[in-house]
Amino acid sequence: MDTVAAVKDAPLKLTPDTTLTPEALEKASGVLARDGLLLGRGDDAAPRLVLFDGRFTPAHAELLERRPPALLLATREGGQPSAWEARLLSALLRGEPMIPQEAATSVAWLGSVAEVTAVGERAAEAVLQAGGSKGAASRVADVVHEIGVNALLDAPVDGSGEPKYAHRRGQVQSVAEEDRCLVSWAVADGRAWLEATDRFGRLSVSPLVRVVKAWGEKAQVDASGGGAGLGLRRILEHSDAVAVRVSPGKRTQFACGVDLGDARRRAAQPKSLLFCLERG
Repeated sequence: MDTVAAVKDAPLKLTPDTTLTPEALEKASGVLARDGLLLGRGDDAAPRLVLFDGRFTPAHAELLERRPPALLLATREGGQPSAWEARLLSALLRGEPMIPQEAATSVAWLGSVAEVTAVGERAAEAVLQAGGSKGAASRVADVVHEIGVNALLDAPVDGSGEPKYAHRRGQVQSVAEEDRCLVSWAVADGRAWLEATDRFGRLSVSPLVRVVKAWGEKAQVDASGGGAGLGLRRILEHSDAVAVRVSPGKRTQFACGVDLGDARRRAAQPKSLLFCLERG
């Protein structure tokens, strides 16, 4: 059964993965409960939560292939998930805005690759103005470019469901008015929040499965999805958390949280990967 967006403010039950120890469950329960997320076994329809150290292995790719995909939530200080990631998970599953509502969010409708690049530069400048590092600003610009171009060129299909631009990524510089995507960005609480939304809702978990399965190996271009595979890997490497909400045939929202610091080897830092396929 696919994940269903929960009713606003109602408690949301999650099924902890069988690998979780009682100690890990106890540590996580308090943090998650603050955002109305309740852990309990026995409900096969409830989204399955996997708490892990935030370092991907091929086993995590298998968890993503479940129906619905398992929610991969990193544990950080003290073996607990962070409060900001718990909020993100709750917002994702409830159909609420994934960028913190208290943040000053900028938005732009984009119809060309040049416009995506310009928005990336604006988001990077916002990082520097907030005291973020030059490395963080560069990562933010990269992530905006990747999520923006994916939404702009990979998502659109014609009336028969055939991709309009995906297999001509190198040639297409702008799209039709009705195929524009929405990019949002904000800086709050030590991280940049970036989100791209398309109106097609075609993204499946499969490209992310392939990226996670090959995590730690030398990056390879995967042209099967129109050339977006390497871009998805770059997004995950640069981000601390990625949350994806897909409403089939309606929209895909792809959100990322990027730390403003300048820690080395960002790809080796803990990551959360949360994929929600809505129905109804």
